[in-house]
Amino acid sequence: MARSRPQANGGARLRIWLRRGHRWLGVVLVFFVLLLAMSGIALNHTSDWGLDRRHLDWPWLLDAYGIQAPAPTASFADGGSRATLLGERLFLNDDEIAQDVAGLAGIATLEPLVLVGTHDTLYVLTTAGELVEAIDAAAGMPGPIDRVGRDGRRAVVESGGNLYRSDPDITHFERWDAGQGDGLRWSSATPPGAAELEVLRTLYRGRGLTVERVLADVHSGRIFARAGTLIMDTVAVFMIVLSLSGFVLWLQHSRREAELERRNGRRR
Repeated sequence: MARSRPQANGGARLRIWLRRGHRWLGVVLVFFVLLLAMSGIALNHTSDWGLDRRHLDWPWLLDAYGIQAPAPTASFADGGSRATLLGERLFLNDDEIAQDVAGLAGIATLEPLVLVGTHDTLYVLTTAGELVEAIDAAAGMPGPIDRVGRDGRRAVVESGGNLYRSDPDITHFERWDAGQGDGLRWSSATPPGAAELEVLRTLYRGRGLTVERVLADVHSGRIFARAGTLIMDTVAVFMIVLSLSGFVLWLQHSRREAELERRNGRRR
């Protein structure tokens, strides 16, 4: 009997340690379990909830991701409208109209339309920024656009040293050999003002980070770079420990219940 007492005390101390550790570990992990569960549910419904189309514009978050707006590659203004290329994203005033744009050739305002020419596409928009038509080589554009201008109420583009002028409705372009008249006005590059540039930078940064991406990085811990990944790895290890300690406690409880049942059976 004297030998079993230390073993019994040791088993009791182990159970107490396991219970306390299990309890406190569970309290610590509650936040992370809720975070993982909620972000996981949201990621499963990104398309349904439109999370892949919603963007965040929190400056501190964009700074943490290193999302910075590049300097304007080119900018043209005409008739109160301005087209600016930031990186490969094209803006008309404060609306983004195209992405993956290689170069900007010019702008022409023909009320109520605005024409913005890139090297391979001529975008026809309303002055409010609504796209009416995108004319490329497949839609009748003669070739790479070098310059954009206007001749009265018609748009003019230069391509490969040749001039092409649109019809009055700006639906197609034809070779214009009688160009360089007094009414021809080419758009010229001018830098945007400080206020305009700040608006464009805000728009650029605000469109650079989707809610889906942030949730995925929160779920994996990558939102805090390598430190976040290590934290989530540690949380995963603690969750394994929590599961194992809970199993051990359940196993010990089951054994004690079985021992009590056996003792009660003998007494009867």
